Amino acid sequence: MNENHRSGKLVELIGSQGIKEAFQKKIGQRRWAVALVTLGISLLGWWLMIDIVGAQGWTPLEVLETGLFGILFANLAFGFTQAFLGFLVLAEGHEPLKITNTLDETTPLASTAVVMPVYNEDAEIVFGNVQALYRSLQQRHELESYDFYILSDSTDPAKAVEEELAWSDICRQTNGFGKIHYRRRKLPVNRKSGNIADFCRRWGHRHRYMIVLDADSLMTGAAVSSLVRLMETNPRAGIIQTMPRLVKTETLFGRIQQFASRVYSPIFAAGLNFWQQGSGNYWGHNAIIRVSPFLGSCALPGLPGKEPLGGRILSHDFVEAALMRNAGWEVWFAYDLDGSYEGLPPNLTEFVKRDRRWCQGNLQHMWFLLAQNIRAISRLHLVQGILAYASAPLLVMFVLFGGLQAGIDRLQERVGTFSAASAGVLLLMTLILLFGPKVLSLLHLFARRAEITSFGGPFRVLVSVVFEILFSVLIAPVLVWFHTRFVLRNIAGQTVIWNTQTRAGGDGPGWNEIVREYWPLPIAGVGFGALAWWIAPSFLAWLSPMLIGLLLAIPLAKLSGRTDLFRSLFLTPEELEPPQELTARFQLQLREGDQFVHAVLDPFYNAVHVALQRSREIDAPAVGGYVATLATKLFKEGPESLTSQEKRALLADGETLAYMHNLVWKTPSAMLNPAWARALEQYRSSCRRPRSKSEDLERNLPKTQSAAAA
Repeated sequence: MNENHRSGKLVELIGSQGIKEAFQKKIGQRRWAVALVTLGISLLGWWLMIDIVGAQGWTPLEVLETGLFGILFANLAFGFTQAFLGFLVLAEGHEPLKITNTLDETTPLASTAVVMPVYNEDAEIVFGNVQALYRSLQQRHELESYDFYILSDSTDPAKAVEEELAWSDICRQTNGFGKIHYRRRKLPVNRKSGNIADFCRRWGHRHRYMIVLDADSLMTGAAVSSLVRLMETNPRAGIIQTMPRLVKTETLFGRIQQFASRVYSPIFAAGLNFWQQGSGNYWGHNAIIRVSPFLGSCALPGLPGKEPLGGRILSHDFVEAALMRNAGWEVWFAYDLDGSYEGLPPNLTEFVKRDRRWCQGNLQHMWFLLAQNIRAISRLHLVQGILAYASAPLLVMFVLFGGLQAGIDRLQERVGTFSAASAGVLLLMTLILLFGPKVLSLLHLFARRAEITSFGGPFRVLVSVVFEILFSVLIAPVLVWFHTRFVLRNIAGQTVIWNTQTRAGGDGPGWNEIVREYWPLPIAGVGFGALAWWIAPSFLAWLSPMLIGLLLAIPLAKLSGRTDLFRSLFLTPEELEPPQELTARFQLQLREGDQFVHAVLDPFYNAVHVALQRSREIDAPAVGGYVATLATKLFKEGPESLTSQEKRALLADGETLAYMHNLVWKTPSAMLNPAWARALEQYRSSCRRPRSKSEDLERNLPKTQSAAAA
């Protein structure tokens, strides 16, 4: 397929062949404009740097320093160019080349799967988001076109039982049996990407499209149906990615990020769509995918070598977008489609932990820069993903080379001279590239008077932006420190452990944990500060923004998790006037204690769990003997005698767990292991509490429906 081939509704709107060619030419002109503006800014900055550094000749360190500056400055210039062009697009008020122009609300819907992979997540959050979308579609009378799939890779036995109970509750509350499906894999092979691939192989043929959500993702029914209709009217679209808005955060860190994203992202998103068009990217969630080409073209290859830089691909989304484009399908960015939301880590520590996983995944993409048949724009997306983390060690080397050269000059008593005019212009350019997009975002927001009130008014917005800039400047060196450490660890061969992301706010990590994690940063700040002062007071002044962030890293990390600070600032429209999907609540009623124990004792827990297990198709004596051994050990020695892996193996055998339920209840207490005797007594005590008639009805009704469904 031709690289610039365009089909579907956009081409239909354009009309004749001559206009189609003009359309393709306009896309090319846009991309050249972005490239030339970026190149012009980069070369100007580089020329100024050469004029400053090379005033007295060149040393090897100065050559390296200038080369690193060129890479970093070009990356900064590219981001500014996108923001500036996005600002112009939004200021004009009309963008003819965007996929949402093709949206037709009369287009019939097609069969679509809403899939949500989960891994040891909070069941209330996961199923609450599913229920909100389910009811939203139900209110629009469009539910018949959708099926929901919760695809669990949870390894925690208690979490697995909670998910099963939550599935039962949500199905009863929405009458969703047959529409809301739950499946837990026995082995989480290839993590999320393997989970999605397994779904596509098993059930993908049932649906034309799938909408992929993360555990903290939420979309409105209107947004979901709009994505399906956009797919129907653009038959060459393989993926359409939305722009999720950050919501439901309570901590200082979360609310600052939520506010910044809401204010600054519109111009960046418009600028991104300006040049990429149908050669966009995929971010792994809050997107719709055409199942057939995804299944046929997006199988992830194994990378040469071992993890962390080889082996299985960790960050799959960028690669899947590149493979989809390689197969001739388009990937679009519906940046202006409302109703797409997601959460984020609640504090700086959890944010850094997530970045460590993303860092390893993005660095693996270096292999695809060498691959054949990857299109140029896809390579650019991959380079951007790599530089999101690799730019940190490049910046550190830039500073170190400059400091080392300054130290050598100090020891040799060499007095450096440079062009003050060039230095002043370069400083001004750097500040414009860094903070210009924020100013443009404010101009865009203040030009929309009706919208500014939804952020709490102009005064609150200005004060919030000032504090956001201060906070961003302070945490920037902290992120540079950790990103540099992550990159170096990956190069050294240290891989990450994929733990569940903490999504709830709470009070965040305690002082002890924060000090253990952040103690090198203030020490490094003091050491670098003393060295910079020895070199020259002016060098210390130049480094001071980075050094202050390092010195304050520990209190910043602690404050980032607070929920009682600046509550009147960092307001967003979704916080002040949330849509109904964001206010919906799902409360899961669980018994206190070990959920695995309840899966054995409680009749309802046990019945739901057993009904969800598949019978072994092949009689394997070795497997049966292993499970029987575990059951015997569980009965005689109590629940604490089994490891988490052994509990999962036992949970996977529904027949054995049903047998254990009967065995524990029928055995006299005097003959039971003390742990089981105590658990039974606690269960009986909880059942003796008098209940109202409404509670009795609510308790009995689910059993009847569950039994009927089973």
